[in-house]
Amino acid sequence: MGRLKITLDTALCVIFYISCLLYSFYKNYEVSNDKLHHYYYLEEGWSIFNGRRRDDYDFEWEINKQYAISNALVFGLHAVALEFVRIMRLKQRSLIMALLGCASIYFIYNSKLLAILFLQNVSFFGITFLFPRASILWVKAFLWIGLINSVKLLYFYDQLNVLLDIENDQLFEFSIIISWNVIKCTCFCLDRCKDKTRESQYRFVDLISYSFYFPLLLYGPVIIYDRFKECLKPRPFGSVKTLERLKQLIWRLFLCLIWSIVMEIGQHFFYINIIPLELKLLKDVNLWVLYGLGYLMGQFFFIKYVVFYGIGIAFGQFDGLDMPRKPICIGRVHLYSDMWKFFDRGLYEFLFKYIYTELCTKTSSGIRKIMASLTTFVFIYVWHGLYTFVMIWSMLNWICIMLEGLVKQVFGQHKQIAAIVGTHAFILSVLSNFFFFAREDVGYIYIHRTYYEHLNNYLALYAVAYCFYRTGEWVKSVETNRRDSIKKYF
Repeated sequence: MGRLKITLDTALCVIFYISCLLYSFYKNYEVSNDKLHHYYYLEEGWSIFNGRRRDDYDFEWEINKQYAISNALVFGLHAVALEFVRIMRLKQRSLIMALLGCASIYFIYNSKLLAILFLQNVSFFGITFLFPRASILWVKAFLWIGLINSVKLLYFYDQLNVLLDIENDQLFEFSIIISWNVIKCTCFCLDRCKDKTRESQYRFVDLISYSFYFPLLLYGPVIIYDRFKECLKPRPFGSVKTLERLKQLIWRLFLCLIWSIVMEIGQHFFYINIIPLELKLLKDVNLWVLYGLGYLMGQFFFIKYVVFYGIGIAFGQFDGLDMPRKPICIGRVHLYSDMWKFFDRGLYEFLFKYIYTELCTKTSSGIRKIMASLTTFVFIYVWHGLYTFVMIWSMLNWICIMLEGLVKQVFGQHKQIAAIVGTHAFILSVLSNFFFFAREDVGYIYIHRTYYEHLNNYLALYAVAYCFYRTGEWVKSVETNRRDSIKKYF
């Protein structure tokens, strides 16, 4: 397979990068104490940690964790039911999966939410009959996104939960489900318009089975219909291998449990959700705490989605779906374009296939590619919600990816120069995430303290970010060499 090679300067960068991370973690641990204003609002922690409270202010983690615990039986029954369908080689797989999905939504929520989701699917599917054109479907998609965003902004927790007869946590879950379904319905209907010769694979019952597929209903990751429709095909009995797939399912769920424990333990020692609430503290705290906090926000976000997506991926693979891989660790990604490609791989596949490549090709002009990329990020902004922090995050993401492309084009043959110049774009891309993780007030503080407070602030961050960049570059080269070696070996 070849030896692991590293140059002296790269090794020094790796050591310096890891040392800075560990020290910044220690400084954040020091700040995570009972002097924080919100400390006594935190829940009681585990007794083994000598009375330390747990930072339970990440409402997304708390809600989705409770969703997994409360609906563990539904996940299990879903897996058993589909395995029975496989073993018995029943032909009406789409119908059975659609009924399972409808029953799950009705059981967990109520008939009102089921009716809304059903109406959403009907409205998309009906368009393919009346106006089977991509442009009309995209208008429909944006109308649904606009409706969802309007309801969120105007009626979300004031009236809608009462109207729909659900709890606030369930309303949050429903907002995610209906947003995921916009992507699924758009994907399905676009494929149906293009592939008119095989309409038997694009029936309404197929759309319902795809949209209401329970393991991916809330958690994700989203998968394009090309991946999903393979599991609708009957399999020879010899390919079932229930016991082998069951072992893999248990192992993958066990890994999700381990990562969940890591998350819960981390929340006892790093209060990354309540520290950003104290803006005065962020304006005055030393840089080790400030940038260490930003790194920890990213790592906790990564772990959260390893668990969420991991559950969906585990059950999807058990059911025979060709699932995308789990999110890549953000602690080794030095190019933000790679973050988009390898963190949420399912969403990236949708964006790339249905938006970007529809607007440009490899041979298109640079201006056309730039506009295609901009359009993609406009969709990202609108789909995530018309909030200021989402707009800033999306805009900075697009700018940073454009800068990365420019650096690669100009300095691609000179890796060291590319690292020196590219680190500037990398810093901005990292700062953009703090708008997404903690909203605009916190993002503005990071921007101000990095670029406007003292030159030393930027130089200190640049030194660490450069070592981060070189470390990520080295890790990526090692993975590439391993893949090449494996290909040659086989």
